[in-house]
Order: sequence, then C-alpha cells, then structure tokens
Amino acid sequence: MQNTITDIFLWQQIKKGDITAFENLYDTYADVLLTFALQYTNESTLAKDAIHDVFLDIYKYRDGLAEDVNIKSYLFKITQRNVLKKNQASKKIYHIDPDYDFITPKEASFEETLIAEESTIELNSKLAFAMQELTEKQRKALFYRFNEDKSYEEIAYILEITIESCRTLIYRCLKELRKKL
Repeated sequence: MQNTITDIFLWQQIKKGDITAFENLYDTYADVLLTFALQYTNESTLAKDAIHDVFLDIYKYRDGLAEDVNIKSYLFKITQRNVLKKNQASKKIYHIDPDYDFITPKEASFEETLIAEESTIELNSKLAFAMQELTEKQRKALFYRFNEDKSYEEIAYILEITIESCRTLIYRCLKELRKKL
C-alpha cells in the first residue's frame, strides 16, 4: 500500500513538472520494467529503448496524464505495447533473390504482422487465465523468480519455505502452466 501512495504522489508531482519525482519513478520501475520487457524480446537494447520511450512520453505529455491511474499497471501495459511495436518494426523477412548473390531484406506483410500480433495476444491471454488458476503462493513464487529475478534462496526466505520446496513449487508451477498452454 505504501508503494501505491508513493507512486500516486510521484505521479502528481510529475504532472506538475517535478524532475526529481520523475527520476524517482524511473529509478523505482526501470529495472522491473526491463525484466518484464525481456519476456517479449531477447534484444536488451530494444527493450531498453522501449522503456526509455515510455518515460520520455510520460514526461513529454505530463500535462495530459490521467489523475486516477494504477501507475504500476499503466507502466507495464505501455511497456508491453512499446516492446511489441518495436519488436514488430525490427522484424524482417529475408528472401534470396536469384538474380543477385546476396540476401535482401523484405518487410513483413501486414497480414504476417497482424497474425504474429494476434498470436502474441492470444498466448498472453491464455497465460493470464492459467496464472489465475494458480494459488497466490505459486503466483508470488513465479513473480519473484521471473519478474524480480530473485534467487531460489531469496524466494524461499520471503515465502518462509525451504529452498528445496521453493524449487519444487516453481517447477510444478511451470509444469502446470505448460500443460495448460
């Protein structure tokens, strides 16, 4: 709850043009958003660019920002959208031109782009539903492991379980998610 109150205060200050509040928001979420963005691309520079664009847009359009917004959810959603957009823009399909001795890039067609985007959305939707069927403890363990990049030892300490139980819990969660997907 304290984090939410801090976020709301920072958001209000950013709307007023406070650069320190903006820096604090960036420092709070940049690493978490990078971990999140890397779920959608394996290119760290693309992920970092997408996150930087999110924060640049926030500061650039701060006057028009909504008052009542869940800041963390907003940042994750906008980051996801930016990464997918940048990822799609960087995708090229290569074909060999028989008249030349080199490979020439060809832009992905609108249909290919649309199909890839819909597939990603469908997979994310299935994952969200599958995640809802997990227990709260299972969801927390996965969040700490994959979003916060915590070690098994740290997760075990947080959840107050043994390290072996932590490993088993995460393994079973992943097995269950794979089965549902």
